[in-house]
Amino acid sequence: MEDTSLKRRVPQDTHARPGSIRMYSQSAPPWFSTADMDALRFLSGSAVAGVSDISLPGHPPLLLFQGTAFVSGTPPGDTHRETGGEAPVCHGRCGLIKRPVDLTIQNIIHFTTSSLHRQVHCPGQVCSGVFVPTDSRACAVLLWDPSLAPAVRLTWGSYQRALGHQAEWGCPTIHHSEWSKLALFDFLLQVYDRLDRNCCGFKPRREDLCVEKGLHRECADQDSVDLVHIVHRQGDPGRLVFIDNKGYFDRDESNLDFKLLEGIKELPESAIAVLRSRRLREKLLQSLFLDEAYWESQGGRQGIEKLIDVVERRAKVLLTYINAHGIKLAPMGN
Repeated sequence: MEDTSLKRRVPQDTHARPGSIRMYSQSAPPWFSTADMDALRFLSGSAVAGVSDISLPGHPPLLLFQGTAFVSGTPPGDTHRETGGEAPVCHGRCGLIKRPVDLTIQNIIHFTTSSLHRQVHCPGQVCSGVFVPTDSRACAVLLWDPSLAPAVRLTWGSYQRALGHQAEWGCPTIHHSEWSKLALFDFLLQVYDRLDRNCCGFKPRREDLCVEKGLHRECADQDSVDLVHIVHRQGDPGRLVFIDNKGYFDRDESNLDFKLLEGIKELPESAIAVLRSRRLREKLLQSLFLDEAYWESQGGRQGIEKLIDVVERRAKVLLTYINAHGIKLAPMGN
């Protein structure tokens, strides 16, 4: 069947819009920096000067939009360009447009900002005229960062051996605490594709990618399975950047992927304190309220509360796991 989700036309309105970022008080939540808010406003209301098709290894086709100037060599009125796998050209600020079905990433982004204090930019925007012309659903847009690069090649076996050493053995460029933050993030949102791409730690459904590709039948030799999406910024090689975060909010607590926590001996003290104090709901509500497009796409507060309910139930399971397995809590720098 033909994939129509990337069919589009040149946007007719190239004027900046008010955007979907809103305030419920005089200032943004304190965990959003001035740079964060500036990026969110750019992504939610930027004029689209040009749109390019880009193709990167291991990724489905993506759309890169130019927010402040036309793509080099692309005349006005002809803003679509195939990059053929080459690095796309971006002058000024650019963003990646995700499909409407990728909006589960939105809750993930706000969860990361409010609990792990990581700098992430991903508001919602109504994508009329960018996707199917008859479609006006909200989609996620992410700030384009050309400095992202693979951090290290790891298999599940080498990853587990690295976790057994407090020094950065096996992956010298990544701070040891980064793996703890990654495991916490992936478990609460059940992002399995990074650490358990073969779905060996839970019972997958027919529609899961690992079943479609037959990977779920390859769990006998897990040590040799490559980890994917282990990425950092070239200018900050010690910190991981979480990309391709496909989370699942419809997975029952009896079928959570505990393999994501395997080998983890410590978790970030500040993030667990938020979970124990039951302030996560308050923080998420404050964060998500900023993004009107996403808020309304989920059915308003009622829909948002249901998503937070899922995360809170998983947080309770995680706290029980921490106590049962003697996981230590440690201060981990931002």
